[in-house]
Amino acid sequence: MKVEIKEIEELVRELSIKIPAEVANKEMEKMFSELCRNAAIKGFRKGKAPMNIIKSKYGDEVKADVADQLIRSSYPKAIEENLLKVASQPTVTNLNFDDEGAFQYTAKVEVMPGIDAIDFSNLEVTAIDMQVKDEDVDALAQTVRTMFAEFRHVDREIRSDDVMVADLKKVYDPGLVLKSDLINDVEIDLAKKSTVKEFKEQLPGMKVGDEKEIEVMYGDDYPDSAFAGACIRYNCKVKEVKERILPEFDDSLAKRTGKAETALELRLKLREDIERQQASDLRRVHKSQIIRQVCEQNRIPIPESMVSDYLNAIVEEEKSNDPALDEEEVRKSSREVAVNTLRWNMLYHHIAEQEKIEVSSSDTDQMIEGLAGNYNMTFEQAKQALERSGKIASIRDTMLEEKVLDFLIGKAKAVPLDKKKKT
Repeated sequence: MKVEIKEIEELVRELSIKIPAEVANKEMEKMFSELCRNAAIKGFRKGKAPMNIIKSKYGDEVKADVADQLIRSSYPKAIEENLLKVASQPTVTNLNFDDEGAFQYTAKVEVMPGIDAIDFSNLEVTAIDMQVKDEDVDALAQTVRTMFAEFRHVDREIRSDDVMVADLKKVYDPGLVLKSDLINDVEIDLAKKSTVKEFKEQLPGMKVGDEKEIEVMYGDDYPDSAFAGACIRYNCKVKEVKERILPEFDDSLAKRTGKAETALELRLKLREDIERQQASDLRRVHKSQIIRQVCEQNRIPIPESMVSDYLNAIVEEEKSNDPALDEEEVRKSSREVAVNTLRWNMLYHHIAEQEKIEVSSSDTDQMIEGLAGNYNMTFEQAKQALERSGKIASIRDTMLEEKVLDFLIGKAKAVPLDKKKKT
């Protein structure tokens, strides 16, 4: 087999592959012999038709089958012998048998980019002095009190932190979002962040029995996609008003939370919760900074076939939520994300290989043990569940990425936030 390779584009290679006549002819004769033994041709007993008639009748079909077989056997070998790391299925053209019977064809394929040694000596992350302030603990303590609040009915005007019960009658709904004209006994918590601002602004001051028309403009990012961007006018009739009774932040509340026995112990645990959240938030920032810098400093080209597959997956996911979406617009707006995601995936795997960073079996076992504990399973049950779902490889890959990020964050220079702003 003879293979010639041309670089058509940066990541596109064209392979001209030629199979010697003796190899191609041997396959051809083999297939004709098999046909001769099994072909049923009118005027001849099965397997007794002359070879010249078999070749006349099935010649083109046999050539096509032999060509397909030769491609399937020779292409992987050509890729392996020439050490090509392919990123796409080949496009095969120019199939031809010459006069001597040699078979040749052209295969065009995308290849993975070559990656040189990666230098990470100039990476930077933001240095933040993480301190938990007393007012932060106070705010979280107030949240705990709110979680364990009790409610009582009151006969007064609605206040901004009350919970009310109302009947909502549809007055205006051009998008036909609501399936019913009347929704009874809707509980509206005015202290919740998720409660629409029109209710928060216009319901306070009303009393049981009062009615008011309120027009609500739901934001495009409203959690319930059916309401996102909708405009609905309701007639609101107040039926109940309930006020919160917050418990004291004392030993009794601490015991009710199940996290502590005393108020002091609970306050210390709340401080620890804030510290953990701050550390988690800072790591998330550092990870984002590292990924961005590594990708900017190593702008390796990405095979277009991989980008296309990634964008197709995004489109399919988006279409499941919005069948009428503009697919081309989604591909256009998501392209940069696709390229950088694929680029980072290649780069962190290369860094892992370069720096000999690995996920050990003990790492995997530790992860499985944690999963087993979370789901009240034995180690073996959790392991078998992961193996059945085929997720172990994916989880190991995620663990490898986290190890690479730990390594890079450890190598990065910590720069105070005020200095980063000046640069």
